[in-house]
Amino acid sequence: MQILVLGAGRAGLALVRRLHSIGHDVIVVDPDIDKTADSLDSSIIKISGIVFDVDTLKEAGIESVDAVCALTDNQNQNIMAAQIAHKFFKVPNVIVRIFETHELHIFDEAGFVSISSPELTVDAFLEKIQSLTDEKPLDTCECEIMGQRARFLLLEIDNELIGCKISEIEDTEGRHVFGIWRNERLILSLPHYKIEKGDRLVLAEV
Repeated sequence: MQILVLGAGRAGLALVRRLHSIGHDVIVVDPDIDKTADSLDSSIIKISGIVFDVDTLKEAGIESVDAVCALTDNQNQNIMAAQIAHKFFKVPNVIVRIFETHELHIFDEAGFVSISSPELTVDAFLEKIQSLTDEKPLDTCECEIMGQRARFLLLEIDNELIGCKISEIEDTEGRHVFGIWRNERLILSLPHYKIEKGDRLVLAEV
């Protein structure tokens, strides 16, 4: 695809490099493009000018591009450029960077896609935090029982579960406590069994 990137700030340059690395033809427009031109591959077309200036956009070949990405550090400039690209030049795919999250969806009917920088940042942090807290089974195995495929997971037990009865442990993922791995042997679970320090939990899911 031929993609026009408006803005050569950190986000813009990162997008330009990534698009170029995966084989897209990239044109980048920025008033200060000369300051960053040397850091970009020579095959990337670089245009110096205001991102919402019609003549500058024409010079960049906006009339023939497949997509426009407006991601300067100024939300108003991004919106203006996106509106010009969509309404005036009829670019089929226009993506605009938004900073105010409460305004994220007010441009949906304008015909272009809005992306919130703060929301993406928050999502990335939450995804990373979630990955730190996700269960990581010590071991897994699968077998067939009476024609039904079952999967068993061996999990570490949180300290707060020590002393709890099997009947008090609830698994919200639709899994069942199959047993306790204690002193290198499996003890099939019964409701009144209590969790001891060093135990590992064996869960079964069908």
